[in-house]
Amino acid sequence: MKIFGRLLRFAPLLLVFTVSCRHLRATRDLDTLIRADTVYLDPNTHEPYSGPVKRYFHDGKKRVQIEGTLKDGMWEGEMTVYHESGRIRYQGQLSRGAPCGTWLDNRDDESSGSVLEELQRDIASMGIYPPCPDG
Repeated sequence: MKIFGRLLRFAPLLLVFTVSCRHLRATRDLDTLIRADTVYLDPNTHEPYSGPVKRYFHDGKKRVQIEGTLKDGMWEGEMTVYHESGRIRYQGQLSRGAPCGTWLDNRDDESSGSVLEELQRDIASMGIYPPCPDG
């Protein structure tokens, strides 16, 4: 009976942990979703998908090509697109699928090897969009 009493003391903590974990979503492979125009749908429910997503290069090495978040089937928040080398190709914020705020656009796949040159290239490649809405 003492063991049961001790376990009962941890019940509130376990309940909070369980409820918190329910809101965490595993990252989903973007290629498992259905794309209908600009909206991504869950193939089982045909409802717009919400949650973190990734797409991998199709070379069998599990290297990330795109990572971001969908909300109601549309891109929302930060998105990063990578070159095959692993260098960032694009990176910025999206709101309802549209770019907003500051974006990096690195067309070059190769690194120059110089930190200063890389910084100068990053600054030169920045795109400025209307500010992202709050919230």
